[in-house]
Amino acid sequence: MRHNASMTRNRFRLVLWLGTTLFFAVLIWKARGALIPFGVGAVVAYSLEPIVDRLARQFEHRVGPARRTLVRGLSVAAIYLIFFGSLTLAGVYFVPVAAEQVSHFVDRLPTLVEQARDQTDRWVTVYREKTPPEVQHQLNGLADDAASALAHAGEAAVRRTVSILTNTASTLFGFAVVPFWMFYVMRDRPTAIPALLAAVPPEVRDDARNILRISDHMLGRYIRGQLFLGLIVGSAVGAAMSLLGVELSIGLGVWAGVTELIPIIGPWLGAIPGLLVVAATDPGLLVPVALVYFAVQQLENNLLVPRVQGEAVNLHPAVVIVLLMLGGAAAGFTGLVVVIPLAAILREVFWYVDRRLLGQTPELSMAVTRAEQATREAALKASRGL
Repeated sequence: MRHNASMTRNRFRLVLWLGTTLFFAVLIWKARGALIPFGVGAVVAYSLEPIVDRLARQFEHRVGPARRTLVRGLSVAAIYLIFFGSLTLAGVYFVPVAAEQVSHFVDRLPTLVEQARDQTDRWVTVYREKTPPEVQHQLNGLADDAASALAHAGEAAVRRTVSILTNTASTLFGFAVVPFWMFYVMRDRPTAIPALLAAVPPEVRDDARNILRISDHMLGRYIRGQLFLGLIVGSAVGAAMSLLGVELSIGLGVWAGVTELIPIIGPWLGAIPGLLVVAATDPGLLVPVALVYFAVQQLENNLLVPRVQGEAVNLHPAVVIVLLMLGGAAAGFTGLVVVIPLAAILREVFWYVDRRLLGQTPELSMAVTRAEQATREAALKASRGL
């Protein structure tokens, strides 16, 4: 009788935990716009976490593990000093240059628009002279459809921009408090996770710990890999645009780095503004600029992505494309960004849970999960000759 009562209580606790988790998941999804600053902070925290851990271990060797919280706090403070100091120095150099480029571009904008109109008229004249009428009719229909789609996209972008501007105060407040939030997250992470797990029912505590480890491992690798790719691609594009004398070269480099966070289609999105700027300012540079984007994309696809991203998620490109379409249809830009790491985490969690349902212990299931991850990574490297 007592055993049945205990089983009933455990089931109620499990239902309570599942219901609470579902409630907070729905709440976070509903408030996802207000949580953007914290998402950015989480990405930065994940990127800095290995450095904080390494520095904290060095401090612990000197002062002992008894003052672990103090050591973590000092480590985070030191990383903050280096990180934000580097950002400040970069801002001192890049912000004036970027502001000068924008100002110069705005001053020349009327002339550039007139030049773009003249160039477009010349292209249209050549098009009408060289293209058969029946082909022109088909192409004109496609152009009308594209113009209509662009108009709808522009209207949606305006509505989204207005929505963002109306929430500017809360967004700025969020970014203002994020550094303090990040400090506490990185300082207290080693103690916060055990405290959280202590509240989980004992019968599923080991499983919850392993699932957190799997998620942390996959998400951390993916985020750090994507940030590294964005830094390399953005720097390469910005430097190449500067050497070619393209307007807004720094802004184009930043845009290329940011869009690199979107798998597969990110490099194409990153190239569009550069080609448009060159078409409006100096059409003679269209071919060199297109070659720059092509070369950067080849470098990314054949060298960087296989080494950085491929080992992190182990997903075939065909699967990635399908996931991107599903993520974009379900959640727009946010879906494009999160669908790949989410799918990788769910895959590993699925296999872990499947092994547990087969009767394996949490320790054995976790060991098999890590072994299979290593096997997939080795197979991926071998298939690409790395």
